[in-house]
Amino acid sequence: MENSIYFTQVKTYLQQLNVDEQEDVIRFYQEYAADARLSGERLMSELGTPKQLARRILVDYSLRLEEDDIHNKPAHENTRQERQNWIKQEINLISIVLEGLLTSIVWVPAMLLILVCLFATVGVAAIVIVALIYYLLTGLFQIIGGIAVLPSNWATGLYQGGIGLIIVGLQFVAWPIGVTIIRTVFRALMRFVKYIGRRFSHKGKEVTHHA
Repeated sequence: MENSIYFTQVKTYLQQLNVDEQEDVIRFYQEYAADARLSGERLMSELGTPKQLARRILVDYSLRLEEDDIHNKPAHENTRQERQNWIKQEINLISIVLEGLLTSIVWVPAMLLILVCLFATVGVAAIVIVALIYYLLTGLFQIIGGIAVLPSNWATGLYQGGIGLIIVGLQFVAWPIGVTIIRTVFRALMRFVKYIGRRFSHKGKEVTHHA
């Protein structure tokens, strides 16, 4: 494959980058290929197929972009909008890493492992949320039931209502703990995804860390 055709194909897979970033990346690898006198099969052997190279570039770019965001993020950052943006960015990173791993059969096991961990994370989050909602509703029903029987048996009504109030009151502690559990599991997933992403994007790391 001619180098010009190769890099034209690489560029078609870099649509997530803006035009200047695409030109910068392509220029870097063209200069590398020229200096190393790579062409044809040697170029493919060194850098992979156009799609594989592009996916490594995108994974590396996304990882470095997130690291820059983390370093520049204020210590007090904790608004709902910022948390939502962070979650979207992390999910986008998972998607980019999975797409990259899919370009090579060697990385398919790692991709499958990420998917398993992702489903496990979703499962943990679902179990925690369902459990919290269940106990919240249980407490509310206890209160309603206590109020309902209060006219006929005030002792039972007070007891049942009191139990309900305790359960509802515990929600102020349970929900923050539940959220912490979900965040901890999700962050562990992201550390694993980033580890795999770095291993993938640094294949031939002497040339994948472009400017």
